[in-house]
Amino acid sequence: RITYQKWHINITIVIQDSFKLQTIPLIYSGTQMNCIQEGLIPTKFFEKTKQRLSTANGENLSVKFKIPDVHICNDGICIKTFVLVKDLDIEIIPDQPFREIIKPFKVKKEGISIKIFRKILFAFNEKPITKEINLLKTLSLFEEHSINLIQTKQNRLYVMKQEISNQKIEQQLQTSQIREKNNSLKNNIVNNLCSDLPDALWHKKRHVVSLPYENNFSERNILVVGNGVCHIPTKAGPIQMTHELMEHCKKEIHELLNKKLIRPNKYPWSCVAFYINKNLEIKRGTQRLVINYKPLNTVLQWI
Repeated sequence: RITYQKWHINITIVIQDSFKLQTIPLIYSGTQMNCIQEGLIPTKFFEKTKQRLSTANGENLSVKFKIPDVHICNDGICIKTFVLVKDLDIEIIPDQPFREIIKPFKVKKEGISIKIFRKILFAFNEKPITKEINLLKTLSLFEEHSINLIQTKQNRLYVMKQEISNQKIEQQLQTSQIREKNNSLKNNIVNNLCSDLPDALWHKKRHVVSLPYENNFSERNILVVGNGVCHIPTKAGPIQMTHELMEHCKKEIHELLNKKLIRPNKYPWSCVAFYINKNLEIKRGTQRLVINYKPLNTVLQWI
């Protein structure tokens, strides 16, 4: 019969303020270095190292990478250290270097307390346990170790697949074909949404003109006053243009033609367009294009 307690604690691994990992490590395992399992940390934080790691029986373990800038945080307090990257069956082991940093410390059944803080900084997740040791339980522990090792390999494989997939996507985005499509989409947005006359806004009802047919309509002589005949009163007429205004109007008409909002034709029902400059236009500081729809009346009879 023995009584033991596993020093499992809750910590947060922080790397360069851009990566965080919450985990439950085993504080005291007898190792000489802080170690972390491969596949938990993105490889972009890795640095090559010549440090060595050995087992309890003196066998050397191959270690190629380390993470130099690691903070182990809990309850708002962070302790800076480093970790070696190794293919382990335990996620993370903060061991001898970590214990050296937090010295002097005390271990109670509730957790680890550091002298300078005078409180339990790392609380244990498990209470002391008393058990009977026998062969069956030893075999059960070995089986659990094997299952954890398989799960570790699977997690590492999944992380590597994700990194490879992300790298492939980044490479595809840099190909000339994808870049041409992105530039085409960008130009389309700029030309059609950011222009003075965006195509995307012309479907609104305020741009739809509904003209009823009027019987006996005459563009010239329909208004009779007493025994005389008057012309239809005209609210606005064409304005005289300077050279600068002419160039501005040509540019605007060219844009309307390109967007197929207007088109030139020589049909009898073609409508004349001209610019006006009334009080509203003077207030806005720009002339307005007006279309005379009167010639359409003869065509509307058959619609």
